[in-house]
Amino acid sequence: MPRVFSASIATLLLLVGCGRGAGAPAAASASVPNPPPPAGAAPTPARLAVPERVRFSPRVVATGTLKARQASPLAFPVPGTLARVAVRRGQEVRAGALLAALDDGAAAAACRQAEAAVAAGRAQLALAEDGLARVGRLRQEDGASEAQAFQARAQRDLAAAQVAGAEAQLAQARVNLSHHHLTAPFAGVVTRIPDGVGIAVAAGTPVVTLVTTRELILETTLTQEEAAELRPGARATISVPATGARAEATVSVVVPAVDASTSRVPVELAVPNAAGRFLPNAYARAELPRGAPRDAWRVPSAALLQRDGGRAVWVAGRDGVARALAVRLLGEEGDLALVAPEDGAPWPGELRVVEDPPLGLAEGTSLAEVRG
Repeated sequence: MPRVFSASIATLLLLVGCGRGAGAPAAASASVPNPPPPAGAAPTPARLAVPERVRFSPRVVATGTLKARQASPLAFPVPGTLARVAVRRGQEVRAGALLAALDDGAAAAACRQAEAAVAAGRAQLALAEDGLARVGRLRQEDGASEAQAFQARAQRDLAAAQVAGAEAQLAQARVNLSHHHLTAPFAGVVTRIPDGVGIAVAAGTPVVTLVTTRELILETTLTQEEAAELRPGARATISVPATGARAEATVSVVVPAVDASTSRVPVELAVPNAAGRFLPNAYARAELPRGAPRDAWRVPSAALLQRDGGRAVWVAGRDGVARALAVRLLGEEGDLALVAPEDGAPWPGELRVVEDPPLGLAEGTSLAEVRG
């Protein structure tokens, strides 16, 4: 019996040792990611694409609010009673169009009185000039004294001064009359009007608000690095996410100072809006140029992968062997991506890109191109 028991224990120990030996190699192989393919392994099928070389213009994206170039709350310079509102809210008007009017009865009467005073003054001036002429002829024949000639000249000068004063009063009366009529100082859209007529209006109280809509301004900011190469006159693309409207714009102002509150550089863009696709005070997005154009390569977006904290693509040369190439993502165009080698060098040789890398692809894997 003792011999049988000892043999059983020895057999059990042998089985445990064999089990540990078989498990050790499996754990070691699992710790090695994407091991190199074994020698003589069959090529891995893959779709390969030739990168397309393009010229890429770096862009920077900024956001801001579209504002009217001019937005004015307009007021009468004189007090009075509102007699007429000549526009409606939302109406587009031309420069010089009548917007509203005050009761101008008293002002019109004053204007007519000033016109009568001018007419009377001119009549007096005509009489004075005729009297001076008669005295002059008599003076030549010694029929009038020097004192009479002096008096005639003085009366002519007095009449002329009275005419000048009457004309000045007429001009003032006409200006006062015009102040009773509110006109558009520029072309735009009426955004605010009074609720009704007959109300007393104080001088300087806004009555009608007029804003320009044919040209808007996008106010935004950039970092100092982004604004370093930006100059007035540069072209940009403006879009409104809410409506999808897009248009070309021009950089009009790059303020040569940093805003103390944001540590960013204020920038303004002039946005033409002849078609009225953009609305003032709308949120907009701007794509602005940043730096000089450079070479880039267009590849399928599905070829990009994360590697070592950056971006990379799998490539293969004429030998059909896969290797990873570190790249920088410059932009995206639908299902295509614009990339450049991370080191800034041109695209190396005739390397093609693996469109949709197979799972488990490793350095040195032999690839078999799949067409169609």
